[in-house]
Amino acid sequence: MTTDQPGGQERRRHPRVPVIVKGRFLAPDGSEHACSIRDMSLSGIALMCDAPVPLGAHLIVYLDDFGRFEGDVVRTFDGGFAIETALSGARRDRVAERLAAYAKGDKGASARAFARYAPAEAGIEESSVLTLPDGRTAPCRIVDMSLGGANVATELRAPIGTNVSIGRMKGRVVRHTAEGIAIAFTDIPERASALSRPFG
Repeated sequence: MTTDQPGGQERRRHPRVPVIVKGRFLAPDGSEHACSIRDMSLSGIALMCDAPVPLGAHLIVYLDDFGRFEGDVVRTFDGGFAIETALSGARRDRVAERLAAYAKGDKGASARAFARYAPAEAGIEESSVLTLPDGRTAPCRIVDMSLGGANVATELRAPIGTNVSIGRMKGRVVRHTAEGIAIAFTDIPERASALSRPFG
């Protein structure tokens, strides 16, 4: 039901912060499930989910505002489970800043400042191919992304409202940027295995 004692001590050193963010996780059997955060610290995440998840299962989790995490299930509770995570360096600092904003109750500021994250945080490649409805293609680079959209660096600046695709992800152009275009996704992969490399 719980981690060993060192793990428990580690979690106590990092206060749990209530966070209201939705996400998805990939189970070891390849199935994908929707989830939401109950609370989060720098060493673990408590997730609410209807799907049963066994202790010790290794999960890949995608959380809007925070990005991609991996961890083992160390505790279960009614309606969910908790995973232990390991963060270091700049990634740890960014997550700490976001949690600090949530702890202060400044959820709006946190969302505005951190809703998107770099490809490396999402576990995806930067390079991809942008495709227009008429079949034209161009190489592009993922600048940053969230579960709902992406900023893309490209010379192929389609008009706002144009339906486009990046790899397997479909969306529409919502604005032009200094580097290219911003895209809002219009579909979400049915399996998290697609989310792990959505632009390939």
